[in-house]
Amino acid sequence: MQVIVESQGFKTDGREAERSLTAQWVSVEGESDAGKSTGMEAMFLAWGPAPFLKAMPAIKACDQIWTTMEIGGSRWRITHNPTSRSVDFERTGTGEAPMRLPLTSRDPERPTASRFLLEQFGIPTLRQGGKVLRIEHIIPFMYVRQASTGATFLGGMKAELRELAVRAMLGLREDAIETARDAHRDLRRELTSARRQLAGFEALRAKFGFSTPEELAHRRHQVEQDLAQARESARKSAKVLGDANKTLQELRDAAKKSHPAADDTDRAATKAEKQLGDALQRLGKAEGRLAQLRSPDPTTCPTCHQRLRTAGLAAHVCPMCKAEDPGRRGQNPAEDERLRTAVKAVEDATKLCDVLRKHAAQAREDATAAHRAVRQAYRDASVFAEATVEPLRLTTVEAEKKVRELTVLAEQLGERTDELIEGITAQQKAVKRLESAVRKAAQALADAQSQARARLDVLLKKWSVLFARRMAAAGTQWRHAHIAQEGFTPVVNGESFDQVSVAGSTLALVELNALVSLRELGQQVAGSSVPGLLVVDAALAGLSDTPADARVRTYLLRLFAQTAAGDGPLSQIVTASQEAIGGHPGARTIALSRHEPYIPGLVLPDTA
Repeated sequence: MQVIVESQGFKTDGREAERSLTAQWVSVEGESDAGKSTGMEAMFLAWGPAPFLKAMPAIKACDQIWTTMEIGGSRWRITHNPTSRSVDFERTGTGEAPMRLPLTSRDPERPTASRFLLEQFGIPTLRQGGKVLRIEHIIPFMYVRQASTGATFLGGMKAELRELAVRAMLGLREDAIETARDAHRDLRRELTSARRQLAGFEALRAKFGFSTPEELAHRRHQVEQDLAQARESARKSAKVLGDANKTLQELRDAAKKSHPAADDTDRAATKAEKQLGDALQRLGKAEGRLAQLRSPDPTTCPTCHQRLRTAGLAAHVCPMCKAEDPGRRGQNPAEDERLRTAVKAVEDATKLCDVLRKHAAQAREDATAAHRAVRQAYRDASVFAEATVEPLRLTTVEAEKKVRELTVLAEQLGERTDELIEGITAQQKAVKRLESAVRKAAQALADAQSQARARLDVLLKKWSVLFARRMAAAGTQWRHAHIAQEGFTPVVNGESFDQVSVAGSTLALVELNALVSLRELGQQVAGSSVPGLLVVDAALAGLSDTPADARVRTYLLRLFAQTAAGDGPLSQIVTASQEAIGGHPGARTIALSRHEPYIPGLVLPDTA
């Protein structure tokens, strides 16, 4: 796939600046902090943020960044605002309005910036193990970063994602596998549905208790008889319960009617006790008068209760109230008669109190008995309700419940007899047929996967041969090299990329050769879409002046020059280094410094 970056643009504070990259080899050269890495990452940040890309301060200072590039014969201007959640795509030279696409979408059918870019690169959106291929998984195959080159393969990309991306770029769409997988999945779903329906029919059959049509007919007849008996039992239970409820109501009515009588006896007892109290009060007064009459020599006036004195008045006259004291006067017949009268009054009052006391006691006893009878009446009603009515109610409820259950069962038997017999037979046949179809679909899926693995093995061997040739061309010390099937990891002299303990120029060379040989393989495979663009930050980092490193430097410069001449598998290579390496025919050199950084006219505060 021909991919060439033509220019980059930056907009800051309303001012636009553009950097031209129109060459097959663009060598960006300059001292540290000149913005080389910033420019390299900006090419891909224009497509939207990616987890492994870091927006450096110079990019954060931009309001917009864009990349103008050719992808498969079409020229695009791709613009992204670092603070937005969308990317603008404009096909230049056509007059078409730009398309604004979101970075993400929950709808798998809705276009996004990632899906649109994959479509332009001709890379299918493959899925594997819950992972979905996105453009951020393709960028590591086009961009070797300074932060990870010589340390981690493809920036530390996970093995399963590497496999997914390589298969997609090599055109291994695996349509046959997807078709077989879809067919297998659909058949399994259909089989699950058929088994579920069969289980439902068999559950009803177990509920109805039959295995043959004759047994079903017998079961239906038995249920109808049971239903008739249950209805009769429910009717009898309801009648008995009704009688019991009637008796209970009578008991409660009787208890309620006894309330007024108890209240009457209670009021009569209260009245009798009040009459007794009045009689006792009169008896007390009579006894007081009698005591006064019998007093031999009172010292106080019985009228005003003042002390009696003899001075100034008769001895039997009170000096205060002037009343005569009968107890101090001489006895006479009149006084004797008064005494007899007082004695008789006491005797009459005592007899009356005795009579009233007995009457009050009897009245209170009658009232207590009446209230006791009321409580007993309510207790009898409660005991009858608990011991007789409630069991009858529960029996009636159970009888009605059984009637309802048997009614439903009888209706089901009447409505679903034919459906059950025919349904069970049909579902058993469907399950047997689908089980066979699922086995065949599983075998077809296994065959398709086996064929895909065989195609991949062939391509992997070709990739390994191309990779081994390039390693051998870089130096005789790399005798054995191939691409491992697990994660497509480069293996050199028996050590995989992730197992080599010494990082630096060796691993950088291994990664570059793996990526270039992948593009050579893509040229040989029909329908592949491996991007021809390769951006290498710190291309010659870690190379010393030793003969071995000198051979590596010569090999890499020859590779870059070959691309500049229009030969080889790369459509364009962009390198960034602190060394001056671009002095070759066809190479475009961009010289930078801290005061003339990659983004034209932008000077950050720390470089002013």
